[in-house]
Amino acid sequence: MARIIPNIESLGPLIVTLLMALVTGWLWRVVEHSGSNGTNVREHKPDILMSQFFAQQLDDKGRIHYTLKANQMIHYPDDSSSYFDRVLFTTFEPKEPPVTVQSINAVRFDNLDKIVFSGDVVVTRQPTIDQPITVLRTQTLTVYLKKGIGETDQPVVLNYGKNILTAANMRVNTNTKIAEFGHAKAIYYPKKSH
Repeated sequence: MARIIPNIESLGPLIVTLLMALVTGWLWRVVEHSGSNGTNVREHKPDILMSQFFAQQLDDKGRIHYTLKANQMIHYPDDSSSYFDRVLFTTFEPKEPPVTVQSINAVRFDNLDKIVFSGDVVVTRQPTIDQPITVLRTQTLTVYLKKGIGETDQPVVLNYGKNILTAANMRVNTNTKIAEFGHAKAIYYPKKSH
């Protein structure tokens, strides 16, 4: 035992030096990867700023599927998001009247294929021969473009011609043509018979 203790004591400074080297290496890696050039942590800084923004997307037949206009657009590469100010979004579906969405702000998440409209959101569906103009008002509206779904957990007011529907929330699926309203109340004026 007398021989082992002096040997362990002589290894003490070496063990401390190795531990310090390991800790220093680990700290260096943490600092290196947390910097602005690191690959693990990316700053939320814009890479594109545009005024009087306009974009359109075409369908697979080359027809305009939708247009997006805004006073300003700011794009952030870290989460692939785009922020819009004073938005006018218009969809064009074959054999359907145009539908516009206006709002104070909007955020589009490319990787999630969704747009969140916020602030005085107004959705307008133009009239057809057999249907009146339809106008929906709410404070937020989330639209999933590929799924054809629009939803809000905020109160909505829907004007269908003279008819008025109010609801606590809403979910619309344009593919199934089903609209769901929570806690809805309607004022309905039947058509006059001739």
